[in-house]
Amino acid sequence: MKYLGFSTVVALALILVFIFVFYSDMQLPFYVAWLVSLGLTTLIFFWADKRLAKVKQVTIRVPEHTLNLLTVAGGFAGAWIARGLVRHKTNIRKHQVMFVVLILSTLIHGALIYLVYFWERQ
Repeated sequence: MKYLGFSTVVALALILVFIFVFYSDMQLPFYVAWLVSLGLTTLIFFWADKRLAKVKQVTIRVPEHTLNLLTVAGGFAGAWIARGLVRHKTNIRKHQVMFVVLILSTLIHGALIYLVYFWERQ
């Protein structure tokens, strides 16, 4: 396995900080804190990648696999918001993998949300 990239390390640090704030301080359920933390981190990374893409002299970008990993791990809401707000990764022909990952992660986490929070109440 290759080394963890700088963006992955920063993402993990942000996730841990957000989880600490939302789970420990705000007393949200862990899965909700996880989704909110991943959503915010994913939104920040999509925004940063869009900003870096606009600067032509900069060759540093957030790797596609980091964005996909954040999306699958629970950052699907942040990815959808970033697509709408900063118009990043919206070309479906050019970013087919990203779009499929986004749709599948939304469906998977939607099913998990239903099972965790609504299944027992029926």
